[in-house]
Amino acid sequence: MSASLLRRGLELLAASEAPRAAAGQAQASGAPDKRARKAKAARTQRLRNSAKGKAPKSALAEYRKRECQDHLRANLKFMTSARSPVAESMSQQILRQNRGRKACDRPVAKTKKKKAEGTVFTEEDFQRFQQEYFGS
Repeated sequence: MSASLLRRGLELLAASEAPRAAAGQAQASGAPDKRARKAKAARTQRLRNSAKGKAPKSALAEYRKRECQDHLRANLKFMTSARSPVAESMSQQILRQNRGRKACDRPVAKTKKKKAEGTVFTEEDFQRFQQEYFGS
């Protein structure tokens, strides 16, 4: 399974868990973070504008930022810590997203078997036609 499909599945699970978590948390907790982010962004913008204000970047910090991280443990913990099993509609939605476009990935459509059509003519009709057409 690709990382993007797993990410989409986790987003769907997180969206279903979000209303439960939001009820228990206070809504005012997000306001200080926004102010701090704005102040930090303004500070970095000021530093970026002046040539003297530029701080040297740490090579170790850059490496850690670009280093690949393994999120498997955190994802498994999130999935197994769910109190209730995932709703059937949610699992169907995830399966629908993961289903590919190839013919082998599509579900088999059941076709109705047609009855063998019988002929309307009898054997006598065929013999009569043969005598009229071939004259024998």
